[in-house]
Amino acid sequence: MEEYRERIKRENIWLRIGIVLMLIFDVVLGVFWDDIFPDPRTMTDQARSMQSVLFFGFWLYLIVRLMINCKKLRDPDKLEADSRRQKDERRILVGEKAAKLSGNLIFAGLMVAVFVSSFYNMAVFNTLYYTLWAYLAVRVGCWFYYSRKY
Repeated sequence: MEEYRERIKRENIWLRIGIVLMLIFDVVLGVFWDDIFPDPRTMTDQARSMQSVLFFGFWLYLIVRLMINCKKLRDPDKLEADSRRQKDERRILVGEKAAKLSGNLIFAGLMVAVFVSSFYNMAVFNTLYYTLWAYLAVRVGCWFYYSRKY
């Protein structure tokens, strides 16, 4: 139980660091926006609004996660229940199976998207092609890591 409490405390430290970095990033980007993107045609309104949504969503996630963790640390019953839930073998197995299936589906979808995009748009093809290679590199790296660990 103490090990789980320490893990939550470490996570809270990282969440606080993330919030501070997001604040610094927001200020720097807000101050130097015109210097970074002097031509308004370099970014569409859709891309700008998507950036705002992603930034706000990530910020919100960090804050909510920090609040939930702080509540857990104050209430020993919640902390114990969550610790028990984290160690549930069925939940872990379902998560591993879902991650494996979703990874395989993303791989297949990326391969089809790369193939189809090669007929129409080379910029999209190159983006998807290198995304596919990055995905494969991460997957192989994770496989090597876990094959040596276990």
